[in-house]
Amino acid sequence: MPKRTLAKILAMALTAGVLTSCGSSNSVTPNPAKGSLITIVEDAPICNVISATLTLTGLSFTPVGGGANASYLTTTASFAPSIRLNLQQLRDFNTILYVFNVNAGNYNQANLLVELAQVATYEPTLTPPVKLLTTTLTQPKPTIALSSPLVITPGQANVLLLDFDVLHMLQANAAGQLTGVVKPVISVTPLTAANGNGFAEFDDLSGFVRSVTLSNTTSNPLYTGSFLMQLLSPSVSGAPAMAVNLTANTNLVGFPDLAHLVPDSYMEVDATLDSQGNLAGNTVEFQALEHPYASSSTKPASTALIGPIVSISTDQVGNPTQFNLWVRDAEPMDPSNITLDSIFQVNLSSGTVFQVSALGPNFANLGFGPLNLAVGQEVVVHGVYTRPPASTGTKSNLPVTVNPSAIFLKLQSLQGSLGSIVQIGSDNLTGAFVLNPCCTLLQGAPIYVLTNNQTTFVNTNGLGGLTSQEGLLVKGMPFFEPQAGTINGVPIPAGTLVVEAKQVRRLQM
Repeated sequence: MPKRTLAKILAMALTAGVLTSCGSSNSVTPNPAKGSLITIVEDAPICNVISATLTLTGLSFTPVGGGANASYLTTTASFAPSIRLNLQQLRDFNTILYVFNVNAGNYNQANLLVELAQVATYEPTLTPPVKLLTTTLTQPKPTIALSSPLVITPGQANVLLLDFDVLHMLQANAAGQLTGVVKPVISVTPLTAANGNGFAEFDDLSGFVRSVTLSNTTSNPLYTGSFLMQLLSPSVSGAPAMAVNLTANTNLVGFPDLAHLVPDSYMEVDATLDSQGNLAGNTVEFQALEHPYASSSTKPASTALIGPIVSISTDQVGNPTQFNLWVRDAEPMDPSNITLDSIFQVNLSSGTVFQVSALGPNFANLGFGPLNLAVGQEVVVHGVYTRPPASTGTKSNLPVTVNPSAIFLKLQSLQGSLGSIVQIGSDNLTGAFVLNPCCTLLQGAPIYVLTNNQTTFVNTNGLGGLTSQEGLLVKGMPFFEPQAGTINGVPIPAGTLVVEAKQVRRLQM
């Protein structure tokens, strides 16, 4: 099945018991008249915003013909989940949002309760180069009519797509500057599994291991075992956890088998939500074993810090010595010492290991090291973090510092317009083009995008279907090349960001 990478989608899959919630699993009683609702969230692209964070605290569905709403999320004393989402982190990606049993029946309206946390833009004239906007949410309780009824049937998987369109949610003035006013723009559409191949694919689920099961617990005989993966751990409460099932064909990276996985291992997963609602791992990558403050008293606190590089410091000869990371996510989360949507100072050393995530393409075999770092790259920093001391009764303005053991280049999406076609192969898929980035975080310099016969083209039939100045979203691995050279037969100027593309999407605004 081709990957479901439609921008601006929040997908909900209804199935039976494959996902659990930390905050509510003990309160859910199995009921044959209920179906379990799995939600998958995805976002639309927008330039110059590095964070757009909201918290979903309520979601219910109105039955066809009226009657009491069926609650999915509800803030009560005994059941009070609050799911934190950074929509920019989900740009052209998706992840599991939540699960809860919903009464069987037909529903034609979704009712949300939303809290706005923060919107931040990149401002290169500031130090650090980030501006936090004063925000106003115009409609905290949006109601959305479903395009066709949502049918929840016990024991069957159903899918609902709910679209958070950040591109049109963030309001701008006549000069194109964001005002901080946020108006929810949402649509809802039910889906079905594609020819029995499943509901959705996930390019990059990230989280950490909570537990491991060495045997198959599903009805699918192809699965050999699973691990429970914590997702969205910075959520206020009730963060979701998903069982990732393995098969004999799952590509394991960084570990030999399930018996070698332990809790607090940070994982990145390419997976498929199958037609029965089970999550099947295609590629599963172990990156590091973390020691969050809450679970370890014998080792220094360490975690996976995820976000874009916003500035880089170098020595006199140009070697990077440290960089500022805008931290959107931490897995596992340490709420007492880590403040998300803030700057962390990452100090580089000779012992820092640089690696490329296995979930992204590297068909040109490009290297990744200190000299290949660039502002705008999304990275995962694994290492010990230290909050600066504060005077009594005050909070330090200095950033949290990180001594990284490893830095992984992450699969990510870059937005811009087509500058020019550099090369087109006979298959119309292999070649290169220049992307003019629209985000100031990417410094405005032209980006060279390399494609091959494995690159997926969305809303266009290939390189030959791209036209000048149209909007594009490129998903891939961005490598900074400090020296001029030739890559896959394409001349690359010195000081250029080169993206090996997994997907090229022609934007339809």
